[in-house]
Amino acid sequence: MTATQATAKNNTKLTQLQQDIINNFQKGFPLCSNPYQSIAQKLTNNSSDLNGKVQITELSVFNALLDLDDLGVTSRIGPVFDHKKAGASTLAALAVEEKDLNKVASIVNQFEQVNHNYARGSHFNKTKYNLWFVVTASDPVALNYTLTRIELLTGLKVLILPMEASYHLDLAFAINVTGKVSAKVNEDISLETISENTPPLSEIQPLTEIKKSQLRKLIETGLPKQLKPYENIAQAINSTEQQVLTQIANWQQTGLIRRFGLVVKHRKLGYNANAMVVWNIDSEKVDAIAAKLAKREEVSLCYRRPRRLPDWPYNLFCMIHGTDKDFVLQQIEDITKELSLSSIEKDILFSYKAYKQKGASYLKSNSLKVKAGGAHG
Repeated sequence: MTATQATAKNNTKLTQLQQDIINNFQKGFPLCSNPYQSIAQKLTNNSSDLNGKVQITELSVFNALLDLDDLGVTSRIGPVFDHKKAGASTLAALAVEEKDLNKVASIVNQFEQVNHNYARGSHFNKTKYNLWFVVTASDPVALNYTLTRIELLTGLKVLILPMEASYHLDLAFAINVTGKVSAKVNEDISLETISENTPPLSEIQPLTEIKKSQLRKLIETGLPKQLKPYENIAQAINSTEQQVLTQIANWQQTGLIRRFGLVVKHRKLGYNANAMVVWNIDSEKVDAIAAKLAKREEVSLCYRRPRRLPDWPYNLFCMIHGTDKDFVLQQIEDITKELSLSSIEKDILFSYKAYKQKGASYLKSNSLKVKAGGAHG
């Protein structure tokens, strides 16, 4: 999404505080005992309008996020995992008769391993694949088992398109629904000072492998709705808050967690034009073209997946989000011309119904729960 898309037209009314939180904390959500206090301090210290007269508080930030939950704007606050490092995953699709789409989508949604599920339509009527979903699992065997079960229950052949190479993966982008651009206040520093009495990181006892798995499963669904969420998580797995914070920071440093912060449902904010652009590019040229596409401000995702001939000839995918379908189509036309891609076969699949959107689930469910309050989102 480009910065030139000034103000989204939507029916969801956000405060400036809520927009500022969204724009600054989709990445680098504070890893400290009081994350909402840290957010309040950053927003207060860097706000040009406050002039020292208004103090953003921990509670005002926390309540703003609770309201975003109630509005359905946030999916969760938590990690976005690197698919290849976290387990096994694939994009998949079904060709469904339009009259059966809701029924088949509900069957697919029953699987915990399915985290995104959208109806998409081909802009050029080139494909009948219209139900697109992402499946994750702990390993390839578990992934294949889920895909086989989906085929058996729907009676349809699944188009399986695992990622082969990623060139640009980042769904954290700025929004403007208030008409005023948010100031940048967060430098994406992950592990902040926990307290003056916190021991050095080298002295913090690492979590056992069992507790690491428990922690991963708990944060997959998002942080609990508590002022001290990491403390609540630590209590649930019988560890210390410092151990939890250090482990999450370590996962970020090693790349298991790609980003940690707010995950937003952009359709709720008026960004309803969600285009998956697919290209049929010579294998020798795909990396070079992908590198150019990945640098475009309009492109939020860019990755290579296998062709599945004769039904699916496309091997390069990119995502473009916008507030208006015509505007997105113009962006795609501009990209096509400026990168000299007019001679390359492509299709554009716009999503027109979201059936499911949640955090990816790689591990088996456990019975651990945090204290009352649920998870954000």
